[in-house]
Amino acid sequence: MKKLVENVSLLLAKIFICVLLLIVSTTEVKCQSLIENNNKGAWGVAVSYGNQLDKDAVFYGWSVDYSKPIGNGPFSVGAALMWDNELERTSENRITDVSTFTFAATLNYKINDKWSIGTGLAKGFMDNDNSSRQYRFNSGDWSTGLILNYQFNIGKQRFNISGSYEYNMSQKETSLSFDLGYVLPW
Repeated sequence: MKKLVENVSLLLAKIFICVLLLIVSTTEVKCQSLIENNNKGAWGVAVSYGNQLDKDAVFYGWSVDYSKPIGNGPFSVGAALMWDNELERTSENRITDVSTFTFAATLNYKINDKWSIGTGLAKGFMDNDNSSRQYRFNSGDWSTGLILNYQFNIGKQRFNISGSYEYNMSQKETSLSFDLGYVLPW
């Protein structure tokens, strides 16, 4: 049953990505670059949802991030503070949840004004995985991943949609997540 759930989750994620890419590639929305030519950085906020591919678990969360171009080239560096809540169905058919704060550093490559790809390194530093359910600093997991990002405008407001394939190096788990972001106008 667990394998069936994993296969269905992966299939749904692939279908979502294909539909998303089809919609995004055919849209006529005018886009601006996330990083303007004036070499200023950009702040953003996002919400996310994802599936663990190695166990019966999903997660959702939010992030605040900052990205700054390196010189006048296509590369940028970024930093993000993230919170996520993972819901896992155990073998006893109970649902457990653990909330985690994570910091990430990223390196991104701007393909054009709409698309970018990136990678990063993340470290969980605080969670509530204890009997009192209180947030406590911890040694945390190390993760890395690949990110595909598409940016678009609605009026004068900038948004982005991204998909990430992530690997938790500490627990040897993989996940797929999708984010909807808003680029702050200042």
